[in-house]
Amino acid sequence: MRKLSKVFVLLLLSLALVACSGKGKDEGAKGKIVTFAKENDIVSMDSRYATDGMSFEIIAATTEGLMTVDKDGNVIPALAESHTISDDKLTWTFKLRDAQWANGEKVTAHDFVYAWQEANTNPDAIYNYLFTDDGASVVNAAEVQDGSKDKKELGAIALDETTLEVKLTKPVSFFDSLMSFPVFFPLNEKFMNETGDQFGLTPENTLANGPFKLVTWEKGSKVSLVKNDTYWDKDNVKVDGLDFNIIAEASTAVLDFESGSTNFVKLNSDLIDKYKDSEEFTSVLEGYLWYFMYNLDNEFLANANIRQALSLSIDRAQLADNVLKDGSIATEGFVPVGLATGPDGKDYRDSADAHIKTDKEEAKNLWTQGKKDLGVENIKIRLLFEGSDPAKPAAEFILSELTSNLEGLELEMVSVPKENRLEMQKQKDFDISLTRWGPDYADPTTYLSLLTENSPYNYGKYNSAAYNDVYGKVATTFDLDARWDLLKQAEKIAMDDMAVTPIFQVGGASLISKNVTGLETHAVGVPFIYKNVTFTE
Repeated sequence: MRKLSKVFVLLLLSLALVACSGKGKDEGAKGKIVTFAKENDIVSMDSRYATDGMSFEIIAATTEGLMTVDKDGNVIPALAESHTISDDKLTWTFKLRDAQWANGEKVTAHDFVYAWQEANTNPDAIYNYLFTDDGASVVNAAEVQDGSKDKKELGAIALDETTLEVKLTKPVSFFDSLMSFPVFFPLNEKFMNETGDQFGLTPENTLANGPFKLVTWEKGSKVSLVKNDTYWDKDNVKVDGLDFNIIAEASTAVLDFESGSTNFVKLNSDLIDKYKDSEEFTSVLEGYLWYFMYNLDNEFLANANIRQALSLSIDRAQLADNVLKDGSIATEGFVPVGLATGPDGKDYRDSADAHIKTDKEEAKNLWTQGKKDLGVENIKIRLLFEGSDPAKPAAEFILSELTSNLEGLELEMVSVPKENRLEMQKQKDFDISLTRWGPDYADPTTYLSLLTENSPYNYGKYNSAAYNDVYGKVATTFDLDARWDLLKQAEKIAMDDMAVTPIFQVGGASLISKNVTGLETHAVGVPFIYKNVTFTE
């Protein structure tokens, strides 16, 4: 998922000031309340700017878009009661159901047009790229962004109060999946004008149309939602509220779980052995992929033999099974398992080649050749990582693997908070960064686009004419089988070059109370969906 920009640094500071005791008119729900322990707070309740999982979760719990996903990840209608697609697949027409905002106003097609125009034209909206040919391919999205066309020329039109027409520059097979992503959610223009730059900063300055509404946001401490009585499908919302306690230390959160004051807690690797046999233990494979990003301006890392030696030295299965132990798995390529299904009905990873392996003897040979190429006996490299799970135990394991196998390697460990890691990557202040990416939508391009020459997130500056050529054909190839083959070709080029080194796909181990059901976890887009949570007393 996209990284934080400078606007969020300012936003975080403002939130610390304005949201410390932000309570809405409702002081909290009474009745069936499910309590979750969460490591991170919301960053932004503004769907134009949100980039992190926790913000996505709370936005999706309080606001619905055209589509959502079911427990199995299938795209299903939300505010769009129905939709049609033209024969050339370039026009999508959505018919909205009868739905209201929490202030009693009707949700209209104009709310989507307004929201899309605002997100697409705002340079601080990190996900505005999803409107262009890198995502939804909405007509004139790129031209509106570069200022050559007015925002009213964006290919999203309110034909009437309940009919939204979207015109595309090319067929997009995953377009309906994108519609479940928060940047495509509606905004009420009147409410936005009333709240101005305070929108999304406190409960009073948010407006729900979804199953819950935000009533408490105590920055760094607690978030509370209550059932939204104006929600169109309120009869199928089975709990009265959700409480989220922000607890950085998993060990502290587990004590709350054991005492019965918390119903859900995520475990770190230190706690898994203790609880893995509990009937309340669960583990899921998440969509986040952790990998080495190389700064290719570094003279040592510019050598392909050196990069290949580093990759071949890491026993990923050992890392996943015996260090992390949270359901993480070893990677086989830069596209993770469970992301997307191809035209053959198979998961991408099942039909693509396995590009990643462990071979420590071959690693030694390539390392020796790389040092010979460079005319050196010793190599010093900095490894940047964030000092929290799962990055910290993974980095410590990787340190042991590399330095014990590659003679003459000195690996300087640079541990910083996540926000610092992101900024250091942006400034190219790293040699190798142990970083991660989460899928924005269900297609391999959400990963493969990172390695294109002009990607703003290609901080390592990988640049391959062969890769750019093959990947460039993906956007103009409408035959699904041919497009899938091009995606596989592009991944193979990048992995042969060792443009990046995939390490592991992360798992999520947690404890959840036996009387709580219906919590949906997803590898793509919004990590948790809460609408169908039930609580049995």
